[in-house]
Amino acid sequence: MLPSTQRISDDFVECFFFPRFCYQSKEDVSEELLTSEVVRFNNVIEEYTKHYMWHRDSLVFYPRTKHIMFLQKQLESSIELEGQDLPPHIYVGLRYDEDVGDEWFLVFLVMELTKAFKGLIVKLVDSDGEFLLIEAADVLPNWASPQTCQDRVFIFNGEVHVVQGKDKTYLQMLQQIQDKPEISRMDDPVQAAISKKISIYPDEISKKMHKARVFLPERAIAILNQEPGLIAAAVRSVCHSDPLERKVCQAMRYFPPEQRAMVNIKMTKCLYAMACHCRYAGDPRTGWNLPLPDDPRHGPHLLGIKISCGLEMLIARSNRKHKEAKGADTATLSDNEFGNGWAAYLKRLNSHGYFRNLLSGSQEYNQLLQTAKEYFHANSIGSSLVDDQHEIHRVQSAWRNAQHCDIESLNSGRLSPADGDDWLNIDPEQLQSMLNQQWPLNDQVHKQHQPTLEEKVKEFLSKSSDVDGVQFLGHQSKSHGDNNESKMNTDVDDSRIDFSADAFDSALRGILDLVVPDENDFDSSSEGSLGGSEEDKGGELDKYMRILDSQLELDLHLNSLRCNVNGDSGAVGSEIEANLRESAEGESGGAGPVGNILGGPVRRLMHLQLQSPSTVPPDLQS
Repeated sequence: MLPSTQRISDDFVECFFFPRFCYQSKEDVSEELLTSEVVRFNNVIEEYTKHYMWHRDSLVFYPRTKHIMFLQKQLESSIELEGQDLPPHIYVGLRYDEDVGDEWFLVFLVMELTKAFKGLIVKLVDSDGEFLLIEAADVLPNWASPQTCQDRVFIFNGEVHVVQGKDKTYLQMLQQIQDKPEISRMDDPVQAAISKKISIYPDEISKKMHKARVFLPERAIAILNQEPGLIAAAVRSVCHSDPLERKVCQAMRYFPPEQRAMVNIKMTKCLYAMACHCRYAGDPRTGWNLPLPDDPRHGPHLLGIKISCGLEMLIARSNRKHKEAKGADTATLSDNEFGNGWAAYLKRLNSHGYFRNLLSGSQEYNQLLQTAKEYFHANSIGSSLVDDQHEIHRVQSAWRNAQHCDIESLNSGRLSPADGDDWLNIDPEQLQSMLNQQWPLNDQVHKQHQPTLEEKVKEFLSKSSDVDGVQFLGHQSKSHGDNNESKMNTDVDDSRIDFSADAFDSALRGILDLVVPDENDFDSSSEGSLGGSEEDKGGELDKYMRILDSQLELDLHLNSLRCNVNGDSGAVGSEIEANLRESAEGESGGAGPVGNILGGPVRRLMHLQLQSPSTVPPDLQS
């Protein structure tokens, strides 16, 4: 089956597996060789995946030869890694919807596979781009940026690698990682951040499961016994359904409510939480006979209604899409029935030499034409069908092969107790504990000495800045390079500057208090001009009294100078005094030679004299 082309969405992760023969062999890699490698992959990870419940898509490996990639490139303007000439590889596209744990479980499986298969190099990317480096953002070296790391992050031998250098093809990057892994390997802090994220596996596989008691119809029990993973599709169907889709639940054609039994059902905690918070309770005309809310059976009955309705919608949708797929069989469709899109696609294939100048109608030509039709049909006409094709196949197979259940024996059997669901409710203390476990450095940072605002400002002013701003970094580690390119690995400085608005406001007010107010501040008719309280007014008044005392001392000092000189000296002293006063008046209390000589207090005193209300402005003088 050909893989469908997926577009990056918010809940989609892509994985590209490059076995060693894909980037070292000079011969074309066949689909059979890639398929045999897929079988080996599944054998290694089976011990982890056989008990894992995927939230939406199951893990499926698709071989991609150059032939398949050529068909895809002609169908679209570009392939997933835009502008890159990818070698043959094995592809995985996984939608995880609400449960991001599926994405990190895939990372765990990738790490295990790269450890098990020598020379295997894997690339992972999602809607955020290089999400592995985002997880390790706190410990990345200074040189790592979106520009230097985009499409250059790989996993090799269970470790993260970033290939530096521009204008390197994918083939060159893969070969460099294989031949000189020490150059591209990220430092230990980055490796530790990723390892910590996936260290919960494989134990998390069992911890994320929840066992509940559910009152289900007979056929629903048979299907879930055969295919337990379909509980995820059933819960998602009912939670994401709209009133139009729920119309099929009025009749309950596939899962009538007459024959039901209480059983134990396992699902992930994410699915259980979704089902519990789904407001849909079935159509009351169907005959569900839901017990009252205070009845202990209310919860299992209500959960059973939701799951049954989800299965009903799932089976109805699968049957409808299965008929649509049969009606659009590529073996019976003519070129005209494919539409105008096929004609344009066929033209692009011809212009790029897809048919290799083969005679039209020959056996090899017809084989290439049929392959192109299948790919175009799967990825263009029926892309929505192929996206869910694997799920449709599972549903159809489970419906056909479901065995009859003995309701009487099920009702008389003993059930194990359901798991507690107290984890649905989290109090503030539990939330804080979870945050401390996720970011344990927070407590250590707060226990360290907190610098004052003055110390923070001094530290900031002492740093040098580049186009990216001031960098507060730790010591630099030694680097290694390739082709005269080096990288700088930097330890993270865990101390952060915390800005306190109150402390900054207090410091700023302390500075502004040194400014002498203007004439309006002495207006006795303005209530609160010197502050809001009498105590504040008294403090300001004392300050101005001291200034007036300083003025008196200055006058006495100048008079003393005049008394100590006589004759020509007296004339010189009077001239000096006049010049000083004239210069001070010209400066208007601002910065200048006289103000600097006489000092700050005298300068402010002259400013008060110049701004005195008794002084008549020059423009008003007659």
